[in-house]
Amino acid sequence: MKIELIVLTLFLLGTPTFARTQDRQLVDGVPVHNGVPERPDASEFRYNAGKPVGERTSKPSHAGYQFTESAIDSKPVLENIRSRTKFVILDSEFSKNSKEDGQKVSDSKIDQSEKFHWKPALIQSGIFLGIQHGVRMTAEGKTRRELDGKFFKDWGKAVRGLRGWQDSDGVFINYAGHPLQGALTGRIFVNNSDSAKKQEFGKSKKYWRSRAKAMIWSAAWSAQFELGPLSEASIGNVGMRERNGHSTMAWGDLVVTPILGTGVLILEDLVDKYTLKNWIEKKLKGKYLKGAFRIVLNPTTSFANVLQAKPPSRRQTRKL
Repeated sequence: MKIELIVLTLFLLGTPTFARTQDRQLVDGVPVHNGVPERPDASEFRYNAGKPVGERTSKPSHAGYQFTESAIDSKPVLENIRSRTKFVILDSEFSKNSKEDGQKVSDSKIDQSEKFHWKPALIQSGIFLGIQHGVRMTAEGKTRRELDGKFFKDWGKAVRGLRGWQDSDGVFINYAGHPLQGALTGRIFVNNSDSAKKQEFGKSKKYWRSRAKAMIWSAAWSAQFELGPLSEASIGNVGMRERNGHSTMAWGDLVVTPILGTGVLILEDLVDKYTLKNWIEKKLKGKYLKGAFRIVLNPTTSFANVLQAKPPSRRQTRKL
């Protein structure tokens, strides 16, 4: 009787231990200890219902095993796997964002390295200004006649003569000559901007932003040429007198020169890309013939190249 009681006691004491051992073995088959997956890549396990727990497959998963859904149906295990999966996703998103941020930093460094070269731009603008005043004093007797008198007093009178839209010049000078002048000064800006000179005509924001800056440069240059200390108003006193019922200084020149001039600049960009680059230069083989077409179809670009002491047919983005 005592032996039977001892056996029964041992059996009753051993049953929970055996059950716990079985539970632990079942959970250990999912590499889990105390509700926590032991493998760091638990988020990559594949769950195939009906497969024995821990069965090795012919095409093993990343962990080497496939596991049944029933083997990991405990809430702590699922919650832990979900948290680890979320961490992996967040980590991949962080890596992606880091790459994007790195690209943005790289782009910003490139933008910062692209400069506008003031000294050559001012020198080239000064050369063009000297050419214009040289032509005026050589070809226009009225300019030479107005060189006498007090410089600052006569300059002030000429500036105060600015009024109206139409001056005493003809249509060709106002609506052909001045726009060409504005296109040339805008091209000087483009040629001396590391960013602007690489842009081709198109929908790019960089292209249109660079041409807007060229228009501002052209407007400043035009204002100086009309009214500044080295201007028509100061050298030749244009605006101090009237001719043909109009003031010789009007607002039209200050508006037409930069706005229509930028239009001419953009038109030359369009012609350069679609007519020259994509058509004529693909059909022609002669280097000098291609250069001749560039000079004729893009006159202000060619002139701006000469001001840089470069061949007139030169292009920033391609060779002949």
